[in-house]
Amino acid sequence: MSGRGTMKSRPLGALPVSVSEIGLGTAQLANVDGQVRGVKLVPVDVARMILRVAIDRGVTFFDTGDEYGAAEALLGELPRDVKRTVFIATKAGRKPDGAREFLPAYLEERVNQSLRRLGVERLDLFQLNKPSAAMLQDEDLAAFLNRLKAEGKIRFTGVVAGDMEAGVAAIRSGVVDCLQVLYNLLYLETEALIESAHRAGVGVIVRSPLNSGVLSGAYTPATSFPAHDERSLYFTGRAFEQRLDALRRIQAALNVSDRTLLEFALTFILSNRAVSVAIPGASRVDQVERYTDCSGLELFSESELHGIRGVVAREMLGCNHAFQTS
Repeated sequence: MSGRGTMKSRPLGALPVSVSEIGLGTAQLANVDGQVRGVKLVPVDVARMILRVAIDRGVTFFDTGDEYGAAEALLGELPRDVKRTVFIATKAGRKPDGAREFLPAYLEERVNQSLRRLGVERLDLFQLNKPSAAMLQDEDLAAFLNRLKAEGKIRFTGVVAGDMEAGVAAIRSGVVDCLQVLYNLLYLETEALIESAHRAGVGVIVRSPLNSGVLSGAYTPATSFPAHDERSLYFTGRAFEQRLDALRRIQAALNVSDRTLLEFALTFILSNRAVSVAIPGASRVDQVERYTDCSGLELFSESELHGIRGVVAREMLGCNHAFQTS
């Protein structure tokens, strides 16, 4: 890997849309007033600057959600001509108390609110946030999504897969245009699902590409998070130490320093040609700059990928894979 990246685009599955291969997840922009729990405070001027810098550096894909605090409204502030050049994906289905709700009446209310906050007449991509496999076989839900398309409220449909079974059901449903999956250097279990989606023409959106920051190279066993940060719930104790120990062994085997770990991790994801876009989150401008510099870097060959996967599989054996955010 060498040289500063130049933002590249990829097709979003078989859809007539291309997006930047590095997008931006906006969950970290939720808390601009100190009122949103689970996310650290990011002052509103910093949040706005993060979005501006991302756009200036070629990011055209933004992932948000109805429960992401101020994020939708911040994207809604973008000038109308800018919003015409970017692709905004939002989602619904998870209530503030963590319960899932996919009744059409509830979802339509959330769609209407997202339309207002984003200041658009049509959502580029509306995603169901972790429905079960059984729910994705509900004919009423499929008819509802198709109706939203026919009425012009949404352009495309997507599913955030909470488990493998739901991901498979989403692909088989025939009404899902995009699939958002957990996938990163330390979590390879979704690779077969990603390939299946790609073969079906379904766009693949990769969430948590840096394993909630573990692959930034900045965490140590002494790293702690404030109680209001949801990472304090799962980046703690022996399981966290085991994951960091495994990562250190992986880095040693692959000769990857802490300084270059982030670039290595994002390049690994982008080397999977079935991936449409990766959506790391950012709470600082310099993070956006570093992410976008990764686009256009030399990708790993198939033989290199095979070697990396082998090392990861060996060193992650027995590690807790449950670090998945909501």
